[in-house]
Amino acid sequence: MLQQLSGVNIILFIAAGIQTVLILFIFAKRQIMRFTLRSREGPHIPIGHDTKKSFKKEINRKIQVIPRIQYEPHLDGYIHRINSTCKPASHFHRLKVVNDIKLLEFQIVQHENFYKRHPNENIRGFLISTLSTTLHSNGQHIIHKFCDLYEHARHDPSEFKNEEYEIFSKLLVKLVDAYV
Repeated sequence: MLQQLSGVNIILFIAAGIQTVLILFIFAKRQIMRFTLRSREGPHIPIGHDTKKSFKKEINRKIQVIPRIQYEPHLDGYIHRINSTCKPASHFHRLKVVNDIKLLEFQIVQHENFYKRHPNENIRGFLISTLSTTLHSNGQHIIHKFCDLYEHARHDPSEFKNEEYEIFSKLLVKLVDAYV
């Protein structure tokens, strides 16, 4: 069979094989590099590349702390500066909901000397543990509806309307009346 192929055909066949292997090698190397760069956390260039080791450790320590920072603001002063005509109005109602939750927590802590809720602690669990003994039979239902409206105002991207805020306010009054 080799006698039938000329020398030029053999060289072209070998060159095509080498070219195929080379293209596959380059493709595989690029895919491996792409996956390793994607799997790393942070930027592709190390932070603090040309700095001292102690400074690099301090930078990394501060970067690792960032996900644990949580803060729930007190919005009293901010709400008083804004009037209710801000557009869209749902943002104003959302601000009032967050502020009302903080005021409820403050009343609970002041009245019964309970511990203060940590920002990453679930509001539903906090209210059930503190208010369930003082509420009557449908108290659990009130707490769950109240917390659902709070989560809608705080985290749901859909609009939070005035009607929903009115329902939230009525439930807040029920919780405060049952507690005090």
